[in-house]
Amino acid sequence: MQTVTLEAELRTAQTKGSRRALRQQGLVPAVVYHKGEASMTIAVKESQLRKLVYTTESHLVNLKLSNGTERQAVMKDTQFDPVTEGILHADFQILKADEPLDIEVPTMFKGTPAGAIKGGRVQVILHKLMVRSLPADIPEHIEFDITHMDLNDTLHVGDANKLYASEKWKILGDETISIVSIVAPRAEVSATAAAEAATAEPEVITKGKEKAGEKTDAKK
Repeated sequence: MQTVTLEAELRTAQTKGSRRALRQQGLVPAVVYHKGEASMTIAVKESQLRKLVYTTESHLVNLKLSNGTERQAVMKDTQFDPVTEGILHADFQILKADEPLDIEVPTMFKGTPAGAIKGGRVQVILHKLMVRSLPADIPEHIEFDITHMDLNDTLHVGDANKLYASEKWKILGDETISIVSIVAPRAEVSATAAAEAATAEPEVITKGKEKAGEKTDAKK
């Protein structure tokens, strides 16, 4: 996994006014934390932070602090302005080489599914997956071969852990959650629904006739 270096300025002021002033200078207020340690407040350039946010890969972060020290971390969370989409805040978690870490990793898909050749559509449900791994073993992304997937096939988290099992990392979450599906063409779905309706209709009529017959017998 690649490492991105960010220059980070240590800061003490934590008021709304100070954070607003930082953003006006093109800086993003952020927090650096680790369980059992006091958190640090820092500021990083938004232009550098965007390289981490808008990427299809996971990265480790080397924080070069203004006091001359460096800390290895990963970016755990970001907050955005709903109007301008500018980055408002970021959270970084300090890494320990021997401590497993839960981190989101992008998904990638290769191959042309059998169902797509038949007119189906590839529907990606999860663009990222939560993975547990030691820092040195975090994958940049997880790639799934979907060539074998036919119409209406779905790859779930449980399937992914079995088919793409690794000793170095594990996908977390409900095993029934869908990652990617091959959706049948709408025309085919409509035709199937119509066929089911046509099959069910005579059954209803038959039941109606039976009930009518029962009433007639009762009158007799």
